[in-house]
Amino acid sequence: MLGGPLSWDPAAGASLVLALRCVVTVVFAASALGKLRAPGEFRASVVEMRVVPGRAVGTVTAAVPLLEAALAAAVWVPALTAWAFVLSFGLVAVFTAALVSVLRRKIDTSCSCFGATRTRVGPAHLVRNAVLLAATAAGCAAALGPDGPVSVPVPGPLDPAGALVGLLGAVCVSALVVSTDLLADVFSGAGGSDATRGTSRRVP
Repeated sequence: MLGGPLSWDPAAGASLVLALRCVVTVVFAASALGKLRAPGEFRASVVEMRVVPGRAVGTVTAAVPLLEAALAAAVWVPALTAWAFVLSFGLVAVFTAALVSVLRRKIDTSCSCFGATRTRVGPAHLVRNAVLLAATAAGCAAALGPDGPVSVPVPGPLDPAGALVGLLGAVCVSALVVSTDLLADVFSGAGGSDATRGTSRRVP
């Protein structure tokens, strides 16, 4: 009924926080690893996007993967969970603003968010980031719920069935987010043409 106060199911909240933690960890860990494995590609993307002053490019390209890795771990610390979700939301919002700027200025470049790629920035990347914004916003709301964040290693009201459903959902969402470039190429038929452009571009 709509007349009474909103109720918060601790078990459902714990399962939701678990799923959202998994999404943040998988996505940010994959993103950080991809950037660290291909630092030249990420640096080139930042330079081509022209959203960062030239003298700050080195600092930004070094700091972003470290921040992503830190957030991937911090989201599992109960005392830091809410802050980790807030910072994750802010980081994705900044990334999204950069992509919107690139599209509005019609800059033809790749994102290299998850490492070396030839997929050009497009609407699919905005959809991906919208999903991440929703996930991190939901994480903030769940972590700040009446019962607070429930850490998996600590005994809590975690329903096994709910946790399983949440984990399956997290796996699906994370897989779709990480494979955005591949899916964009498949549905646009651009895979073959991109391959002819080369596989590496580096900026000193």
